[in-house]
Amino acid sequence: MPLQSPADTPGVRNRFAYVPVMILLLSLLPAAASSQSRKPIARRFALSFDVGNWQPHSLNDEPRFDTFGAAGATPSFRLGITLPIGLGSGIELGARYWALRDLEQTERVHSLTLIPLSLNLKHWLIPNYFISAYVIYGGSIYQGTENETQPLKLSTTSRGWGINLGAGVDIQLSERIGAGVTFTYYYARFDEPIGGVDDFSGPCISGRFYLLL
Repeated sequence: MPLQSPADTPGVRNRFAYVPVMILLLSLLPAAASSQSRKPIARRFALSFDVGNWQPHSLNDEPRFDTFGAAGATPSFRLGITLPIGLGSGIELGARYWALRDLEQTERVHSLTLIPLSLNLKHWLIPNYFISAYVIYGGSIYQGTENETQPLKLSTTSRGWGINLGAGVDIQLSERIGAGVTFTYYYARFDEPIGGVDDFSGPCISGRFYLLL
């Protein structure tokens, strides 16, 4: 009968099988401890910059417009600040920019520009961890500008209002840097139509970058 070393027995082999897993888990402990020792993003004053895509339904449904083609939609850019107010919540102030270009064939409009100023309440679902989902809700005031080039160079401005509902994920990458993705639905109505449209409601999805102070 052949001799078996202790490592050849089934029980010992099973125990040895966990060794690589234990080594991997132990190697992750310092990184986890380091991330947890930082003040979480939910409790930090933060400056943020977004780049994304805003898609008002009225423009997608209107054959005169083509937000991916002739209308030449720009990316949606946003600058914001977040102020923590405790209990995993914060106040979010932001200004967004979005425009349609090259609209000479659309009611003599050369371009449309929308600038919403937003005030949101942000609530993190896991505020004490370095990665956390969140929800936002708030409102915006809008300024829209319609620029014409024919027959005269004219600019028409309209103001509007709206409600914001959204969600996303924040990740704290280091002591000073964070990133994430955010999805917001803007309900936006204007007092007077610009470019023949007074409803610019639609979804906006953005990548976000934070400077944590």
